[in-house]
This record gives sequence, C-alpha cells and structure tokens, in this order.
Amino acid sequence: MTPVSEKATLLLVDDYRPINKKLLQLTDREWDVVSFMADGLTTVEMALCLTIERKSIENYKRRISKKLGISGRTNLIRFCIVNRDYLRKLYILVHK
Repeated sequence: MTPVSEKATLLLVDDYRPINKKLLQLTDREWDVVSFMADGLTTVEMALCLTIERKSIENYKRRISKKLGISGRTNLIRFCIVNRDYLRKLYILVHK
C-alpha cells in the first residue's frame, strides 16, 4: 500500500497544514478506517465491511495514531468524529 497522492495540497490552508501533511501519509485502507471511525462504526463492524480480521483493524488504528501523532484510541476516535466533515472533504479530494 502506498500513501495517497498529493492532490490534497489544495486544502493546505495555514491552519490545517500540519495535520494535512500527516493525513496525506495515510494509505487507502487507513483512510477507509478513518472514514468508518468518523461514522461511529465499531471495530467489529469495520472488519465486517472491509472483510478483514478485527485484529487488522486494530493494527490500522495503531498505525493511524502513530502517523497522526494522536495518542490513545479514544483521542483518535474523537479526532475522527469531531473532524468528520473536514475529513470527508479531504477524502473525496484525495480519492478522485
């Protein structure tokens, strides 16, 4: 898996520049997990949707947390939910 393309640099507004650079390092599968977290899906629900093991979802969450510099599972989920609309816009732009 490779990081998503640099198309999202269009959204690199000064206030969001640090987090956008980190978000651009996410793989497509990691974006899927972020998107599902933003929608409030559980680990089991994500695993069923992506037809992968629950343990794989947990591994993706750990990698996402590390890439974004967010410690703790609760903080990562909170970040995804609070920034849901922004993450969706960025996701759409990146995955055109």
